[in-house]
Amino acid sequence: MIAVVPAGRVVGMDVLAQRLAVLPTVVATLISGLTEEERDRVPWHRVVAKGGAIGRGPHRDTHFARLVREGVPVSPAGIVQDMERVAVTELVASSRSERTDAAPAPPPLSRSRGVKDRP
Repeated sequence: MIAVVPAGRVVGMDVLAQRLAVLPTVVATLISGLTEEERDRVPWHRVVAKGGAIGRGPHRDTHFARLVREGVPVSPAGIVQDMERVAVTELVASSRSERTDAAPAPPPLSRSRGVKDRP
């Protein structure tokens, strides 16, 4: 899904989370759990917080440098500037990365753990 964000643009975790139907914290957790190999393949650096802040973790310098290299204006404090211009606000499925003809996901379970369905 991140692969559809073009170079020089960013997407907020909230936009990505809404598209994936998960909480923004889930997106942050998934990105922070990428392996080094995945970090080389996935443009994770194009994902920022809702206000444009980049991460504060161990990959902050790489995050900052990659965005600047792509032409994204980032302040020295690590905030993407001109979010109105560089932010992607709507993610469209790519035919190669997301199939729209796939079976729909099952509905979430509403019962608490341990309660069995009755016929």
